[in-house]
Amino acid sequence: MKELSEIQFEEISENIGVSIEYLEDIQKFTLYTFKELRADHDEIKKLLFHLIETAERSVPKILVDGGFKAGDVSGQIIVGENNIQYKDCTFTLPDGSTMHGKSWIYTEGVRPATDPANVFGRRQELGRIDEILKHSQALAITGFRGTGKSTLASMYIDRIEKREGFAGIYWRKVDETIDISDVVGSFFTCMGKKIEDPGRYKVGDLLNLFFKELNAAPYFLVLDNFEILLDPQNNKPLKPGFSDLIEKANEGFGRSRVLFTSWECPASERGIRPTRYPIGGLDDSAAIQLLRQRGLTEPDDELRKAVDLSGGHPLALILLVQLVKDGDETLSDILSDDTLWRGEVAANILDKVYKDRLNEEERKLLQYVSLYRMPVPARAIAAAANDPDWTEAKVKKTATSLKRKSMLEKTGKNYWEESLIDNYAYNKLVDRVKRHKLACQYYLDLPLPEKRTTKEDVQSLIEAHHHACMAEEYDRAGGIIFDHNLHEDLDRWSNYRTLVELYAGVLPKDHFRDEPLLGSLKTHGDVLGNLGNVYSALGQVEKAIKYYEDALVISREIGDRRGEGADLGNLGRAYSDLGQVEKAIKYYEDALVISREVGDRRGEGNHLGNLGNAYYALGQVEKAIEYHEDALVISREIGDRRGEGNTLGNLGNAYYALGQVEKAIEYHEDALVISREIGDRRGEGADLGNLGLAYSALGQVEKAIECYEDALVIAKEIGDRRNEGVWLGNLGSAYYALGQVEKAIEYHEDALVISREIGDRRGEGADLGNLGLAYSALGQVEKAIEYYEDALVIAREIGDRRGEGADLGNLGNAYRNLGQVEKATEYYENALTIGKEIKDPRIIDFCEKNLISLKNSGD
Repeated sequence: MKELSEIQFEEISENIGVSIEYLEDIQKFTLYTFKELRADHDEIKKLLFHLIETAERSVPKILVDGGFKAGDVSGQIIVGENNIQYKDCTFTLPDGSTMHGKSWIYTEGVRPATDPANVFGRRQELGRIDEILKHSQALAITGFRGTGKSTLASMYIDRIEKREGFAGIYWRKVDETIDISDVVGSFFTCMGKKIEDPGRYKVGDLLNLFFKELNAAPYFLVLDNFEILLDPQNNKPLKPGFSDLIEKANEGFGRSRVLFTSWECPASERGIRPTRYPIGGLDDSAAIQLLRQRGLTEPDDELRKAVDLSGGHPLALILLVQLVKDGDETLSDILSDDTLWRGEVAANILDKVYKDRLNEEERKLLQYVSLYRMPVPARAIAAAANDPDWTEAKVKKTATSLKRKSMLEKTGKNYWEESLIDNYAYNKLVDRVKRHKLACQYYLDLPLPEKRTTKEDVQSLIEAHHHACMAEEYDRAGGIIFDHNLHEDLDRWSNYRTLVELYAGVLPKDHFRDEPLLGSLKTHGDVLGNLGNVYSALGQVEKAIKYYEDALVISREIGDRRGEGADLGNLGRAYSDLGQVEKAIKYYEDALVISREVGDRRGEGNHLGNLGNAYYALGQVEKAIEYHEDALVISREIGDRRGEGNTLGNLGNAYYALGQVEKAIEYHEDALVISREIGDRRGEGADLGNLGLAYSALGQVEKAIECYEDALVIAKEIGDRRNEGVWLGNLGSAYYALGQVEKAIEYHEDALVISREIGDRRGEGADLGNLGLAYSALGQVEKAIEYYEDALVIAREIGDRRGEGADLGNLGNAYRNLGQVEKATEYYENALTIGKEIKDPRIIDFCEKNLISLKNSGD
């Protein structure tokens, strides 16, 4: 029956002459076994078997937007450890054309079972949700803990799954470790459009991709347990991205829908909320049915009184059964105990069950489970107990008893608690520091993969760090980051937001003014500097500078000259990124002095190389070459092959700028040999790309294209999205040079997509500028101007003065082509002003020549 469409389901209902609701119950039973049905259902069973055998299976047709593109899900059955199911469907586009594809349903975390043997009522609520979602794109099911919000949401998923109208159904149980990149990343993986390292992208750009997809096809998203992400004071999300999701969901995604479950209705930063649907308890009939199914045999009047006093709260009723079944008190006695029925009834009953119906071992087990942020196996519980008597066998036996008493849940081999029970048990834990230390050690004892490639491979270290912080063992938490090279792994995979959380965990509330939590002031300074690197990678350069400056103060305060030099170098790179090259040079020079003073030859070589790059940016190429040659001597002297290769590449770029292209090629080829020798795939890609530029300058564009394509293959292999975008852009420029402008546009558009995905604003500006050049070459000057203006906005936004000057110059060319001389002159003059300010000879020469040409031509 599960495979039948909703229309066929209705036909069966009509033929048999029973209600759809009745069949829905039978359908759920058929997922288990027909033997659960009563004997008087035999005739129904025969008819169902016949109809199921003869009914024609239809492939659902799902309406999508014209911009929809199906992903590749061939061979895919899971995402991580979470099940995903695919089903054949047909996507219908607005023009009536169709494409074959697969719809999917994905579950991450626990999704409540909807077995009708254990779930009662809620049909009215399901109907009400249907009505609300006809007019609202976002809905929040709210209610007290234990009222069945998650179960109701799960029942609704069962309902819409039968309707087969969504391209994908996504269920995510929210926990404390989640961030927006986890949601977006797993969503795109489900649909066969995997995003490499989503954690490294800017939140805004990541959400733009997400929202675009939600508009292109109908999807249904459930974010269960959402209250865990909310500030209890104002119900606004504490993590970035989720506030934007709430707002955008409220505005609407076409036919996509978002469903939250939460104690209170979530709000965005601006106070915008989804439609709120509060639920209370079960109705009398469903509640009494639940109590009887759980084993109570008292008269209906007495059961109805229990329902009235509890407000029909499902968890309260389930726990009430435990009081009656496992104790000496009768239901009548319990109903006459006024202390149970005032305030939060479910919490009161839970307290009585905990105190009166559980033994000491059961109470302890609940406390140990409450330590963990995610479901855990028996071994983790035994580790938290830290008692020889608490074997895994004992844990499983005690857990079975608790599960029978509805106090503990189990999914696979892992145990977890309902939020009401979880919070209650954690509050009962008196030796939290000790237990968090044990939980930390449990995670540290877990084996790590020999080859780490994803965040999931180091999740045990992330959890160990969390428990160390909860135990206020901040030095241990810092050691988990640095001693296990966790920061290097996450940086390599661009999981920047996770790094922010890890570093923030060992810093005081006010990172700059409060007393450090770490025992070593040097380590505290290292954390600040590293956090600056993370913000720099995220494009938040001004914020990074604040961290670098504070790290610099600490290095000077404790006399750490080597650290001081590193901090100065970081500040130099930050100001260079902002286009303030002369200020960057001052920092590099100060860092160089320190490196020489302390005998840090590697640092000396790095700072010389940075100075070379800075003078190259200023157009002082001969001076840049001097610095790079000095850096090369040091790299060779200390045997730093990677540094040697990087410096050879920098020298190649410098000679390229001088027009000595053959000499540039020699340097890039030498650099390529080293990169391949030491297995530096990223460096190999950079060397190939540089060779491509050189061959292009020699007019050997086909050879350049070969180099770019080889570099592109490497970038894709190693997941280097930034350079993937760079080489796509270079391929676009190469095809532009060959006169294949339409093909060039395709490459530049692909590069632009990547720049936006990863939050590379500088790259995005360059891609927009290249698209402007291409459309200008096609004679579409007005369209070119739009791209130049967008690029200009970005350059000003990120403080890229050089980029701003180039964009102004391009706009000057465009308006000159339109014959608007005054406007062209204005743009050239503004670009010239910037060129002189930053001492960029290329911008100065370009603008002066064009201004003279305009004047002489009398345009």
